Amino acid sequence: MAVAAAVIVTVAKGKGEPPQHRDASAYIKSVDLIQQQMQHELTKATTAFRDFGGGKIKPAQTPNLARAARTLRMLQRRVHSLDAPPVAARLRRHLIRLADLQVGLADEVRELAVFSPRFTLLIRKVGVAGTDLSRDLAAVSPPSVHTIKGTKKQIAAAQKKFQTEAAAAAAQQADAVDTYDVKVGLVLKRLRRLTPPAVMRPAYRTQRKTLVATQNAGNTLAQALRKTDRSSVGEAGRRFSIAARSAGSVPAQRAEIAAVTSYNRRVRLIGAEQAAIQLEFSRLQRSLG
Repeated sequence: MAVAAAVIVTVAKGKGEPPQHRDASAYIKSVDLIQQQMQHELTKATTAFRDFGGGKIKPAQTPNLARAARTLRMLQRRVHSLDAPPVAARLRRHLIRLADLQVGLADEVRELAVFSPRFTLLIRKVGVAGTDLSRDLAAVSPPSVHTIKGTKKQIAAAQKKFQTEAAAAAAQQADAVDTYDVKVGLVLKRLRRLTPPAVMRPAYRTQRKTLVATQNAGNTLAQALRKTDRSSVGEAGRRFSIAARSAGSVPAQRAEIAAVTSYNRRVRLIGAEQAAIQLEFSRLQRSLG
């Protein structure tokens, strides 16, 4: 992220200098003085945001980003506090707009640096829980359906054994789903404590919605597995799979893309405002020179 460029405007000096020329010169020099006084801190701020690398989170960067955000807020306050003569009013508006945009984006980047590692860790935990569930379900060996031959008594005994083994296997599967639901519940509890920056809100909402739906579907599936009549297990399992995949749905992806696009637009606005400031500097130089 860039910070305010040094303000250097060449002006004439002498007894005949018009008041508006003198006032504009004084305002521009005041802005430049702020830049010079804060140069060291602004350089560190620029370095911090450059090292951030457009989203490559490193926990060690968080304190630097926080300090950089404080520096930009200080610059913002000082730029806001300076009054400008009418001839430099447009320049002042651009400088204020630039400072406001920088502070807003700096705060968002700082929030992202705090939020993203925690969010990523929690989503990774859900992935691990899903892997554990797949492993636990695969470890269960339900009895296979086969033709039974023998006397009525032998057939009845075999059927009873099959039903007992099938119920035991279904109960094991239900226990595995319950364990997964508990893990998802713990992640949800921690997830609700996080406050996402604007660029991550769609992804955050999608993950929360997905985990709630998955947990509810898992509960329904576990109940179906424990019933004597397990004819609803197939449909419950299908709904469970759909719920778990909803985070990757097209609407969810579109919302996340829109948020990133909006973030990039805010970044571009800073560049546009810097260019506008340079144009206004040039205009003042020509009109006051």
